[in-house]
Amino acid sequence: MEIHSSESNSNQKLPFHLFQGTNEKAPILVIYHGWAGSNAGYYDLAEELQEQGYTVVLPDIVHHDSRGTIDNYFDESTRQQMFWGTVFQAIDEFDKLIANLKVNKKDVLVIGSSMGGFIASSIFAKNPEIQGLVNVNGSGAFVVADEFFRRVDGRDKLSGKERAVLEKYDPINYTYSRKPVLLMHGDSDQVLDTSGQYAYYAHCSSSDVTFDIFNDVNHQFTEDMVEGLKSWLNEQFGRSCI
Repeated sequence: MEIHSSESNSNQKLPFHLFQGTNEKAPILVIYHGWAGSNAGYYDLAEELQEQGYTVVLPDIVHHDSRGTIDNYFDESTRQQMFWGTVFQAIDEFDKLIANLKVNKKDVLVIGSSMGGFIASSIFAKNPEIQGLVNVNGSGAFVVADEFFRRVDGRDKLSGKERAVLEKYDPINYTYSRKPVLLMHGDSDQVLDTSGQYAYYAHCSSSDVTFDIFNDVNHQFTEDMVEGLKSWLNEQFGRSCI
């Protein structure tokens, strides 16, 4: 693993962790972690994929890892105030990341778990040249997901201004590129229900989208999901890529 950093638009360092693969024909996998997660939690997955030939990139997300931390990610008020801003900033920084990697978007596939699934889905939607998307326990429908969060928290409905901000990034407001997509979600997820995934699946309405539900799974990226991810990559890009 190599660790690189560069300057972001705000003159703060934008670090990423690079696991260099050997197969130049395989897509470069950019993986985003969840709200209370860290890149360290994805090192094992990155190394597994690297062993199969893939180059893997783990970007440091604002308010995580080397870019600062939050005292309590599970504090309700903190999450309400900072979650969407973190998502939006990671999405906005994607072009900077690509420039620093010195690669083309057409050579990249984005993967995300939980909050990372939100980030990856919007990046994929806004950049149709990207090769594909994997969203694990996240959402490709931002307004739908926020409505779920508000019901759980007992908050008021979205204001018109709040809705407009979400819609700017919401994947279902963009034309689906017809590149391959894998959606995975636990059917017993208590943190984020499947409504956003179903909404995005309906939006795409394509045989190029695979939606796998995992029974009796809460908000976890399980070993079965990891195996599902690797099998899907194999199916999409051929055995020569893994």
